[in-house]
Amino acid sequence: MEKEQNHDNIALFDLDGTLCDYDKAIIADYNLIKSSGDPEYESFSPKIQNSPALKARIKLIRNQPGWWAKLEKYKPGFDILNLARELDFSINILTKGPRSSPNAYTEKVEWIKTNLAEYDVSITISEDKGLVYGKILVDDYPEYIIDWLRNRPRGLVIMPDQAWNKDFKHENVLRYTGKNLEQVKKAMILSRDKKSGEIVKYF
Repeated sequence: MEKEQNHDNIALFDLDGTLCDYDKAIIADYNLIKSSGDPEYESFSPKIQNSPALKARIKLIRNQPGWWAKLEKYKPGFDILNLARELDFSINILTKGPRSSPNAYTEKVEWIKTNLAEYDVSITISEDKGLVYGKILVDDYPEYIIDWLRNRPRGLVIMPDQAWNKDFKHENVLRYTGKNLEQVKKAMILSRDKKSGEIVKYF
């Protein structure tokens, strides 16, 4: 029997860099085809973003059949996911499908069904994460976080610690380093239990 969804206490979870280890896979495949003069792969690196040739290689990697479906689980994201389940949040996977990788849409759903079958999750693939309701967003990417908080100014964001978000700070964003799960738990309980319109200090 499926668990009844709590449509008020919803926790939204990103996939790439949050529940999936995107960087581990992309670095491994990039290193197989990089030349001696190419820069090392770094997410959101201007050296790669400003190079049509290197961007084409990344697109080639991501368009391999099955590439997205085979991504490994990312432990920090699962730490938070297990906590959300323990605290009785309804879990909605909120992800974007890259326009340059049409296979990602189908394969992300396949990954969810393979790796999250026991979590009874719902799935939203959206071009604009800011439009999707939740009490909590778990995401690694500052741009998406800002978009979401613009419409949810009293919401809570748990941000897995990554190299590309190390300088990002916001009063509603709690960085998860892998060592502060109790702090994350306290913030999530405050979010779960707060009343509509109530303003709380999460940390």
